[in-house]
Amino acid sequence: MNTVQWESDLRAATNKARALIETITQTCQEHVTPATATAPAVTGRLMTADERASIDAALAAAEEIQKKIDRAQSDASMLARLDKMTGGAGTRPTSTGGNGGTGLTLHQQSVGRQFVQSAEFQNLIKSRLHRGSSSWSTGAVECFNLRATTITSDPASAGKLIVPQYLPGIQPLLFKRLVVADLMGSGTTDSNAIVYMVETVFTNAATPVAEGAAKPESTLVFDQKTDPVSKIAHWIPVTEELLEDVPAMESYIDARLRLGVELAEEDQLLNGNGTPPNVLGLMNRSGLAPALARDSAATPPETNADVLARQTMAIATSSFVYPDGYMLNPANWFKIQISKDNNGQYYGMGPFSPLPTPSLWGLPVAVTPSIVAGTGLVGAFSTQSQVFRKGGIRVEASNSHQDYFIKNLVAIRAEERLALAVYRPGAFGKVTGLN
Repeated sequence: MNTVQWESDLRAATNKARALIETITQTCQEHVTPATATAPAVTGRLMTADERASIDAALAAAEEIQKKIDRAQSDASMLARLDKMTGGAGTRPTSTGGNGGTGLTLHQQSVGRQFVQSAEFQNLIKSRLHRGSSSWSTGAVECFNLRATTITSDPASAGKLIVPQYLPGIQPLLFKRLVVADLMGSGTTDSNAIVYMVETVFTNAATPVAEGAAKPESTLVFDQKTDPVSKIAHWIPVTEELLEDVPAMESYIDARLRLGVELAEEDQLLNGNGTPPNVLGLMNRSGLAPALARDSAATPPETNADVLARQTMAIATSSFVYPDGYMLNPANWFKIQISKDNNGQYYGMGPFSPLPTPSLWGLPVAVTPSIVAGTGLVGAFSTQSQVFRKGGIRVEASNSHQDYFIKNLVAIRAEERLALAVYRPGAFGKVTGLN
């Protein structure tokens, strides 16, 4: 009962059957029936009777070997059950002379010991035929190889049986919070540019006049401002198989593409240089209120909060618009959070309280690495700036790019169009020298 050999034969038989099926299937798929006067050429055909018979024969040979293995395993199972009931005694004759008095049943011994203890081998030794010059044989000796070596997690042992534990979902990369657009006003547009009029000069000549005297003339000067609608876009290639085999991947890619557009938008609204197709961001607008630097030489030195308050009042005085928020780099906001008085006590809640919503002088603070460390921005964001969007963020997919159709690739694109209008640049001012 050589199950090891049968298992080897089974692998060979199944491999032969599989190769035969693949060869015949490919032949059928590639077969071309030539065109006739009444019918076009046809690719593919059904299996012939001989081809199907050869496959059936190969499968039958493999099935016959599998039956032998099943019967052998059933016999071994019965022996194991009998061993369990008898405590391992009496299921097979124990050897008495050549096993060193171990008392092991025959199937508990090694294959080599079973062979030398067999009647066939013992008869050969007693007959001394092995000492002659003529050919000899013990005949087939049935051995029970039910003992196994130590099973380990090594790939050469049971390692391939160990199934890794896969955790669901994807651990995504993390990115900065999007806060710039939240401070600004929002709007929509159907055009490719935002045009608005700005009052640049008002000469007020109003004064008391005598009865019948000529009245003084005041002057108004306007300027037309134009902010073009710019496009922010990107795309990635994906295989059709990935989208079919991992259903959640489609929504994940969609979300990632949208995030990429929003991250670029954040930077453009604040730092765009205005060179087409870039947006002209707040930090690069002309006509901003004069920048104020933190006075570190003052006694005591001016703090970050002090210079922000000073710029707030300067803007309110010069533009007659009171700022409604601040933008700060996380490093400069952290410096404000941990500020202490001369006794070492925190001005804020201290380290044992939950983080408060960022605010300063009663105004919200947008904390973002989009603004360079050391520089802050004070402004009337919600009333004097507005983001106009031409629709929302659009995500589209197509296989029409280059040779993507024949490669089963899909190009997925995300894009948006927007413009930034700043009605009163003087309502915004920078602060520098923050620590």
